[in-house]
This record gives sequence, C-alpha cells and structure tokens, in this order.
Amino acid sequence: MDSTGQNTDFGALFEANLAKLQTNFNVGDRIEGVITSIGRSTVFIDVGGRSDGLLDVAQVLDDEGKPTVSVGDTLTAYCLGSDEEGIRLTTKISGQVADAALGDAYEGGIPLEGKVAAERKGGYEVELQNHKAFCPYSQIDIFKREPAAYIGERFAFIISEYSENGRNLVVSRRRLLEKEMEEQKARLRETLAPGDLLTGIVTRVVEFGAFVDIGGTEGLIHVSELSWSRTSDPADVVSEGQSVEIKVLTVDWENNRISLSLKQTQPGPWDRVESGESFRVGMSWQGKITKIMPFGAFVELEPGLEGLIHISKLGGGRRINSPEEVVKEGEEVEVTIENIDVERQRIGLAMDNNYGGYDMTDPSGGMGVDLRPGATVTGIADGIKPFGVFIRFPGDKTGLLHISQIELKGSSNPMRALHDMFPPGKEVEVIVQKMEGTRISLTLASTLAREDDHIDLKSAQDSDGGSLGSLGDLFGGLDL
Repeated sequence: MDSTGQNTDFGALFEANLAKLQTNFNVGDRIEGVITSIGRSTVFIDVGGRSDGLLDVAQVLDDEGKPTVSVGDTLTAYCLGSDEEGIRLTTKISGQVADAALGDAYEGGIPLEGKVAAERKGGYEVELQNHKAFCPYSQIDIFKREPAAYIGERFAFIISEYSENGRNLVVSRRRLLEKEMEEQKARLRETLAPGDLLTGIVTRVVEFGAFVDIGGTEGLIHVSELSWSRTSDPADVVSEGQSVEIKVLTVDWENNRISLSLKQTQPGPWDRVESGESFRVGMSWQGKITKIMPFGAFVELEPGLEGLIHISKLGGGRRINSPEEVVKEGEEVEVTIENIDVERQRIGLAMDNNYGGYDMTDPSGGMGVDLRPGATVTGIADGIKPFGVFIRFPGDKTGLLHISQIELKGSSNPMRALHDMFPPGKEVEVIVQKMEGTRISLTLASTLAREDDHIDLKSAQDSDGGSLGSLGDLFGGLDL
C-alpha cells in the first residue's frame, strides 16, 4: 500500500512498461538512443529496446583516441543485427571494408565512409578503403557547388548499385542528405513560426530574391526584403553559400512556401527617425533623387529612407510642368525636411531652391556674388562628402565641387585626401560650371588646364575677345 492508501501492482506496471519496449530491429534501421556507458571497447546505448545497443568505441574516437561523445548524449546509428549480447550498431562502416560488409551495407541501406578521390566523366571516383566506387555529379550534394570543392573530402555514402560481388559500385551522398532534410523538415513543421529568427545558408540567388536553406527546407527572401535600400539585383546583397541571419515572415506548409526577411533582422531607418536623433523638421539634408513621378521627386536620405519633394516645392517659387525640368534621377540634391509623419512613415521635403527665379541679368542674383556659368568666385569649404566638397558663398548659397573635378593628392583614401586638401573654413577659388535650380556645379582652374588637350578654349571666345559669355556655353556641355 502506498502513502495514499492505494495498492500498487508493481508486477503489472513492470509488465506494461516491458510491453512498450521495442523487440525487433531490422538491419539498416536508423535508431536513436541515449548513451548510458562508455567502456574500453564498447559504447552502450539505450535504444528503447529489451536489449542495449552496442557500438564499437572506435567509431566515436577522435584522431587522438579520445571519445567525442559523453554519457547522456543522444546518438543516431544504424542496426547491423542483434545477438544474445545486444543490438549491434554502427554510425557508418569504415576501416577495411570487406566484400561481405559491402553487401550488407547495400541490402540494409547502411552508410559507408568514403573519400572523394578524383573527378571523372559524369561524376567522382570514391575510395571505400580498398574498393573503388562511382558517385554521379547529381548524387554528391543537394545544392550545386564547384566540382573541385569535393575533391579530397570524406563523406558518408550509401550504395545505390551493387554488382559483380562489389567490383561495380555506385554510391550516393544525396540520398542521405535528403533523408536528413526530411527529418529536419518534420521537426520544423512542429516548431517553425512567423517571427522566428534563424541562421540559414543562401542556396540560390535569382532575379526576384534569394533562396535560403534553413535546415531541412528552403525559404525565400524576396528582393524587397533583402535590404532597406532600393535593390534591383539581389546579387548585390547576398551570394550563394553565404550564412545569413533571417526572420521568418510567413509559413505555408500546404504549399511548401516560407517567406523570410534579411532586412528585418537589422535596425530600420525609421527607428532613427522616430527617435528624433538624426531627422528633425527644419533640418537640411543631402540626398539622391531615386524616382521621378508627375507629382514630385523621391529623394533617398539614407538607405531605406526616402522623402518626397512635391512638384510645388521644386520650382523655388516658379511654376514648373514636370519635376524633370529641375531634377533628374541619380542627381545629388540638398533638401529641407518640412514634415515627418511617423505613423504613415512619410517625409515631406522641400528643395533648397532659393535660386528659383534667378535673374541672369543680375550677375549676383541679388546675393552679392557672381554665380553665372564661367564666373570665377571664392567660397569657403563647408563640408566633405564621398562625392565631393560643398563650397559656401555669400548669402549662404552652396555649390558642389564634384570629386571628378579634383586631382586628389596625399592620402590614398579619397575622403582623407579631400579633408586634407579642403579643410572646413578654407577659402577656395572655383569656377562656376553650371547652374540648374539650386544646383551649382563647380570646377577648378587646374582641372580646366588639364582639359586643354580636349577643349579648344580659343574657339569658345566671343567676337569681342571676351571669354565670360562663351565659357558659359562651353561649360553647358559638361554635366557632373
């Protein structure tokens, strides 16, 4: 009688548990069990049967003769048969493979360890100790790699064709990998859920995205989920064989579709906008025109973050019929942030276009400095960017001296060279190349001198011998 006053029939309980134990294991069965003891010659494994599983200890020793497993570890092995001592197991057949063992491995589907020795027509020559086998290209892996990558590697294979008493052997590694993938996929079906963060391997890069092996199955990262910035070519972001951290978006086992995201594992640009640390109303920003629509132009402020300049904000006070009259795709522009809608994730911009309606009859444009094309003016270095140097003029107007117009000196690092040549606050004499809206393109006299071999300056002089007006024509053909 136990502490609750109830009788316990230990005999019946023992018999019930005994009945649950598996009694029959067939040769080739894949068995999973827990290591209960490691002896000098044998590893004892609880396989849920009436007898222990017995594994040659040599199969779990490293190159220094030390066990690679411990008591309590779960181990997967294959049944070689059973006797009165227990169930004989193997992780794979290795060592001196006898013909009889090859036959047993073929009949039971037991893996053999082999070395990829060389490439030959249609596949590879595989060494199973003193036996030669052939593995077709299609059976060496699930995903394609360079053929030479397998040479010299040791893998587990199963014999898919066996004839002439083992003298003709065809082996497959792919069948083992597919079986492992099915087992992994079964486990994923039970655990995988949207929102999970995983590590996977990129298996294929295609026009619309990248496929990723997440252990047993593939998921797709659509091109829109690769990066926060606009991406037209997935190969610019990922490559085959690359390990990536991804987030699971949707899981559809019925149609075998799993959608993944790479960009959502990385901080989003709107995180910085919401914090107010980097983007605030009234702030000026340098960006690039990414898309032009009839109603305005989109500007990339940083990767993944765009704002819209409405067409009404592009003309600097004058009416324009199309954004293309003022800007073009790929152009660098200065903008002012007018409004931020965090909830709708929208940023309204205005072109820093105080030159709108610029009166070319007034050389200074009302700003006290001659900014007509061809004019030589002096400004102050006001900022360094990877694409060039901003030069500030009286009236707080700024032009761009593009890096292509500068002969870099000193450091081999372009940014460092620019900083050394144009430290903030330094006076710089430049020549106005072109002016379109707020965009003022500048060059240097030294740059023009280098171009003398390509441009005949004399032909640009007007009939009175003056050069200012004709330089404007000359520079009108240069677009940086």
